[in-house]
Amino acid sequence: MMVVKRHPRVALLWSGDAEARKNVTPENSKFRAIFEAFARYQVRAEPVVYNDACVDEVRQQLQGVDGVLVWVDPLQGGTNRTILDDLLREVAFHGAFVSTHPDVILKMGTKEVLFNTRTMSWGGDISLYPTREDFHQHFPARLAPGTSRVLKQHRGNGGMGVWRVEVLDEVAPQESDPIVRVLHALRHSREQQMPLRAFMTQCDGYFVESGSMIDQPFFSPVPDGMVRCYLSQNEVVGFGHQYVTALLWPENGQETVAPQPRLYYPESQPEFQVIKRKMETEWLPQFQQILALETQALPMLWDADFLFGPKTTTGEETYVLCEINVSSVHPFPDSAVPKLVQNVVTRLNQHLS
Repeated sequence: MMVVKRHPRVALLWSGDAEARKNVTPENSKFRAIFEAFARYQVRAEPVVYNDACVDEVRQQLQGVDGVLVWVDPLQGGTNRTILDDLLREVAFHGAFVSTHPDVILKMGTKEVLFNTRTMSWGGDISLYPTREDFHQHFPARLAPGTSRVLKQHRGNGGMGVWRVEVLDEVAPQESDPIVRVLHALRHSREQQMPLRAFMTQCDGYFVESGSMIDQPFFSPVPDGMVRCYLSQNEVVGFGHQYVTALLWPENGQETVAPQPRLYYPESQPEFQVIKRKMETEWLPQFQQILALETQALPMLWDADFLFGPKTTTGEETYVLCEINVSSVHPFPDSAVPKLVQNVVTRLNQHLS
């Protein structure tokens, strides 16, 4: 077993209110298994509950730490990560490693990564709209009667800013203002019908503060579901499988059907070995080259969501990347903990040598 030369300090930081901050301990936290694994390596892992109101207190807590592992969504309770990300950059500047570093999130943890990697086999027909004007000019031509597109805002979580859009009229959308049916991926959403221009105007808020949107074809999660591939840096450490329902048209104006629970599996699960092999030997090397990311910069824990694409002429499965999550990957398979902690300890050895 690797043991570092002294007892370094690692902060596990996640979001919570003042009450959670006051009462948190390693034993009562959702990351108990990680705390216990760090203790076996003689690493001092400390819980840090964060919200913007206590940023100065958190800054004091993080003084002198050797590393920070972060679980905070990009959007939560009407706030974003701007204040936190500035703090994390400050901590990294003073010598601690931060995972995931905010600059790495901007490279691989936004929806723009789908556009930047569109030429890979997990990609496809994907457009990027960097401005509101570009979106209004070019998106209508992307809609063809009888097909759906999926629009996604630059940064989000929990289905926020993800829309399925489909033309109802048989008129070419670039020649008129057709009626579209739209469905927000946010839980408890209902299908709406409205003129396309009205819907696009409704999306204008996604372009505030240098926001952008991408669109890609809709691939149905029926009947195969979605596979979530969990990684620690460049190694697959587990899988999740779920029958997602967020963008399936609901019946008779009802809310979308609640998804089934995600089931978790170790990296050795037989039915996911093709994805594991492709991820480690094909996709990741290409991904790192396209985004100019060294292995050391990859998150200590991240995941990639895949839907099943059309089979090849020889019957082989294809996979479509839906998103990459790096900001707050939780829950995760138990199998992820040993490699996550081992990789952090390796980084600490490098930091302290």
